[in-house]
Amino acid sequence: MKIDIVEYIKEFEAIRDDWNRVYLSDPESNPFLSWSWLHEYLSCRDRWFILALKHQDDSARYDALLPLELTTCEDEESGLFCDELRLIGNGGTGHAGFLSKPGGANEAADAFGRFFLAEDWASIRFDCCCPLSGRLKRLIDAFPDETFVHVSPDEPARPGADGRPLRNMFVKTRTGRNLHDRLNRRSVELVFERATTLHVQGDLDRAEAGYRQVIRTVPGHVHARYGLARLLSDRDDNAEAEYLYRGLAAAVPDDDDIRHRLGDAQIAQGSYREASATFGDLLARQPHLGIVRYKLAVTLLAAGRKDTAIAVFQSFDNVASDDADHVRCKLKAREILTRLHVASHLEKEETALRPACLEPDDGAPSVRFLTATPLLLQPSLPGGAWARLHAGPSPYDGRGSRLKH
Repeated sequence: MKIDIVEYIKEFEAIRDDWNRVYLSDPESNPFLSWSWLHEYLSCRDRWFILALKHQDDSARYDALLPLELTTCEDEESGLFCDELRLIGNGGTGHAGFLSKPGGANEAADAFGRFFLAEDWASIRFDCCCPLSGRLKRLIDAFPDETFVHVSPDEPARPGADGRPLRNMFVKTRTGRNLHDRLNRRSVELVFERATTLHVQGDLDRAEAGYRQVIRTVPGHVHARYGLARLLSDRDDNAEAEYLYRGLAAAVPDDDDIRHRLGDAQIAQGSYREASATFGDLLARQPHLGIVRYKLAVTLLAAGRKDTAIAVFQSFDNVASDDADHVRCKLKAREILTRLHVASHLEKEETALRPACLEPDDGAPSVRFLTATPLLLQPSLPGGAWARLHAGPSPYDGRGSRLKH
């Protein structure tokens, strides 16, 4: 047996004849499982899919069909996003909510049950189904008690078409989280967009939970990894931010904004040698960006490479640009060069007054220089420039695309 997934309206339209064949032959069919009703309903929905069962891979005929809708919400206790599946084909009739050819309902229920156990969800909702039909009871038996609970909400029953009282029922994971601790793949972009909104609003805990769920589900999701890295930088958790930026730089080698933020994370940790290498590479790619040139000079100076830093500060005079950032950085570079000159003059005076030393010079910076260096780095950038960590918008700041239609 094979289950195909139908999740686009054109795919649903393509199986109309097959759908009608099964519908007309099934004694438990109802108007809410008709092709016409479902076509109108699904055309107005974004997040649905249909399980279409065939007995042979090469068969063109489907023998059972089960339509589902997906919703996603945040769990108040865990703070995680959870997915709920809902059978949409019973329509309050008390029937199972899926179609099957005569004599094949139990086999179809078993196959659908195996599919659900491999899917990612926290609950499945069965509307107006208690008492259970035989095929639906067979489907629900696929969910073992040690992993799932069967819950009937404490709410009034609804009368069915034959007068029987009908109640809703849920199958839920005992943990309250999605099976396999992953988002349903159809929820990934929705959760990413929600996490991005929460991040912009300053709700960092909820945004972080959303980003991490997306990454756990799709480890290579560049947008979520970038969003999480920025959030961690906002929280001064720069070690993990650097780790994420390194991975992103390898995955998207042409994105200079990522490299810029990697350098900023290294500066925040005092890793000036690594940061100078990062900004050196970035300056070779973007020699016109004054803010990158300035950060390279600052990190070289902080790493103890004074002569190289001075050369980079002086190189501003070789770049003609009227960009506001470049002009501010150029003025700050001149200021620092002046301060370095004064510090060097004081160093020479101190050396002249110092008694002769027979020990060889190991090339290490003097105590006065080490004391002066932090002052030269305050502020490390011209006013207003440090707060804006990159020179332009990144393609990963936006929202992801939906999978549907």
